Amino acid sequence: MKNKIFNIFLPSAVMLLLLAACSDDFLTEKPTTFVNPDTFLEDTRSAEIFLTGAYDAIQHVISAGGNGRDGMGIHWGTIATDEVVVPGWAGDRKRMFLQQVTPGNVTVGRLWRSLYRAVNVTNSVVDRIGAMTADQIDQEDKTRMIAEARFLRATLYFDLVAAWENVPLIVNEVVSLDNLDVPQSSAEEVYNFIVEDLLFAETNLVAEQGGGRATKGAAQAMLGKVYLQMTGFPLNQSDKFALAAEKLDAVMNSGVYDLLPVYSNVFDLDNEQSKEMVFSIGMDGPGLGEGGLLSTFYGPNGSVNNGGGWGTCYINQEFEATYDRDDVRLKQNVAKHNQNADVFVDGNNPVSWRGWKHHAAKPNNYANDTPFDNPYIRYADVLLLYAEAKLGQGQLSQDIIDQTVNRIRARARGTADAVPDMVAGTTEQMAEELLSERRKELCLEGWRRFDLVRFGKYRERVLAIDQGGWSTAGNPGPNYEDHEIRWPIPETELVLNSSLKQNPGY
Repeated sequence: MKNKIFNIFLPSAVMLLLLAACSDDFLTEKPTTFVNPDTFLEDTRSAEIFLTGAYDAIQHVISAGGNGRDGMGIHWGTIATDEVVVPGWAGDRKRMFLQQVTPGNVTVGRLWRSLYRAVNVTNSVVDRIGAMTADQIDQEDKTRMIAEARFLRATLYFDLVAAWENVPLIVNEVVSLDNLDVPQSSAEEVYNFIVEDLLFAETNLVAEQGGGRATKGAAQAMLGKVYLQMTGFPLNQSDKFALAAEKLDAVMNSGVYDLLPVYSNVFDLDNEQSKEMVFSIGMDGPGLGEGGLLSTFYGPNGSVNNGGGWGTCYINQEFEATYDRDDVRLKQNVAKHNQNADVFVDGNNPVSWRGWKHHAAKPNNYANDTPFDNPYIRYADVLLLYAEAKLGQGQLSQDIIDQTVNRIRARARGTADAVPDMVAGTTEQMAEELLSERRKELCLEGWRRFDLVRFGKYRERVLAIDQGGWSTAGNPGPNYEDHEIRWPIPETELVLNSSLKQNPGY
């Protein structure tokens, strides 16, 4: 049992920092040896390398990680929603889709452990760089690195509190096997800690695009997203709408970010760090241990050499039908062909409908090791979140709709009469339009479950999923119970930590 606990909590102290470097270009050094951070952290350069370990730690936990690694964006954010359906042979992903997750689910247990390993990594960076002296590191560099690590830690706890609600709040590096029975904190306590981390990041990071690093704008956008999530289940704190609007407005007025004129260019491999990317998670591949799944898990059927067909999920027919036929996002996001061809071929068989937001070059040998960076927060997301924040305050005017939603729709317009503008209406009508627009714009980016929970629509949308009978998986509606809005605490963790209590209903 102690060995298992060690595996869960202690990799950051000696192993983590030099296992691999992030794929982004901000560090060219890629150390590969194991060292003791007590002796390694002696100057700014070594601190930068140590910080790189924190970026690497979140790379495959939050994003669509490849090579058998994790990916909360796939498993929590997308699979059990109305964006995709799965085949009968999809294993744990089928159980997630069908709302049949149990405390013994292997993937859920792995995600929990991976998130806490990554938390320990970021805690290690915050604590150890924070302890460096003035003769080792300049104070400005030190504060900036701590702020980046705290931003990354906030993203990890955001996933943890969203998926499991009441979770242990570990705020310092765990370096001992003693006293590992950590009780759960309330969701409000965890959210408040996330906000505290992000406010520190906002104050101490610069306003720039970032190229894969955390920035002031990324912290502000993340604060907007977190504040809005706090307006929904389980906190339902309506006072957070105004706070969200304030932070999102700051991003919009920063002059750093904007929509790209062409939707497809946002996801182009040669244009990953554009002005639309507020924060993205760096990936690189193939064969570098840094790749992901974005162009293959969601890709069209095809051989490995054609760069697709590995994913165990397909596009939900009802979702596809919500697109205007001349919406440019339809052909960018949904593939209806059996090969990863250059020409879009309309097909009528939903079995072959796959996500295609990130188009792999052909031919390639990516398999599940693709080089596409994982968008985390885009400027389009910021605009939609701002409209939502104003709606929550009863302040969503036609002028704001035109500046946000209708800017996005104008870009999506393939013909003059396609994708009509949104028009101000009742609160309920506008909320439904915003939720629908978020699905069409941000599909397969890992936010759908967050959105449905926040809007209070998760149960309704799960019950409405109908995969049309082509799959042996069935539909999730008959299995769904309200407690499944959150995941169960993994049973292995209940054994290891006697202070944990299982979520109700499991």
